[in-house]
Amino acid sequence: MAQVTRTIKLKFLNLNKVKQQLFADMLAENTRLANELLAMPYMERREMTTAKVRTSLKSALANQAIRHTISATGRKVKQYKKLPVEINKQNWKLEKRGDTYSISFPTIQGVKRVPIDVAFHHWELVCQQLLIGEAQKGSVKLIFHRRQWYAYMSVTVDVPQLTQTQNRIGCDRGQNQIAVVAPALGFGKFFSGQETKHRRRQFQKRRECLQKAKKFRALKRWDKKEKRWMEAVNHTVSRRIVRFAEFHTADVVIEDLEGCRQTMKQKKVNRQDAGESRQSWAYFSLEMKLNYKLALVGLKLIKRPAPYTSKSCSTCGTIGNRQRHDFNCPHGHYHNSDLNAAHNLAQWDGNSCSLDLQRVGSAMDATDSENGWFGNAPNSMNFLPVRVDN
Repeated sequence: MAQVTRTIKLKFLNLNKVKQQLFADMLAENTRLANELLAMPYMERREMTTAKVRTSLKSALANQAIRHTISATGRKVKQYKKLPVEINKQNWKLEKRGDTYSISFPTIQGVKRVPIDVAFHHWELVCQQLLIGEAQKGSVKLIFHRRQWYAYMSVTVDVPQLTQTQNRIGCDRGQNQIAVVAPALGFGKFFSGQETKHRRRQFQKRRECLQKAKKFRALKRWDKKEKRWMEAVNHTVSRRIVRFAEFHTADVVIEDLEGCRQTMKQKKVNRQDAGESRQSWAYFSLEMKLNYKLALVGLKLIKRPAPYTSKSCSTCGTIGNRQRHDFNCPHGHYHNSDLNAAHNLAQWDGNSCSLDLQRVGSAMDATDSENGWFGNAPNSMNFLPVRVDN
């Protein structure tokens, strides 16, 4: 059975000042201990145990701090500003009393049971799976964010086996349209990017004002706000794409855009505009969310080569002329350019070809050829590696 690891964010319910101060003391002590360990040579740090360190933290919490400082991530850090307290899976427990869920874990003052707020229905389903043993526990981190304390709970859940389907829907990502999804034939679904561009420009204008005023703390909060907003947009778009894929019982095919910021040309005036700049394009975030959400419903995400997916006619396969939203084929076919790319992704496994190709020819006719376009090797369909544990 395939598995997917998720992290759910649960707010502690009605924390009084005593417990808030307790969590703050644990955070400060955990950070102090980690920085003390980072001051030691790495080989000496590897030999450290909870018996050799002086701390008010319980051994289970101190041991996690030691593990973190000798990990690959910890080796790159010189000093921590804040290192959240982490509780491994053996030392916390989820309980339900009445309608209230709670977590018990070790603190400086012993084991405490603290109620949590399960805000969403799909998170409650995950908590129920934990209680009946259908999901596996991971670690829990105590995070202080915007004057609230949260438990970031890592949970591994079983997902359905991949559906054996030959159906495909193409997903063309962009900036004018965040995504366009469509099957090989028929109508598609558009997710406009105009509001996203407008909000990006608003964030950019405010950021420039904060930089001129040298309000760097406010600038940092503003950047985090923009990131949270874009993550929420990608969550919404990816969820709707997955529902569209479920309706068609089809896998989702996307372009392989790795390194596109370096290979796609863009004018300087566009690079300076946050609404148009590809440096602010969150295409990879959308790809990662699609990947795990499709795995949860037994479908998969497939990556195909990007060249000529938007320059080939989805009706006859001939390389045509794309001008912004319009695609015109030499044989008289007209398509919306983004919808045409989505149709191509759904029906055609692209072949690598020279980017200076000017000849009018059928790209789809070369799909079954041995050498692809003019001797170039055909690119086979690539499945995106899903972060699952078997």
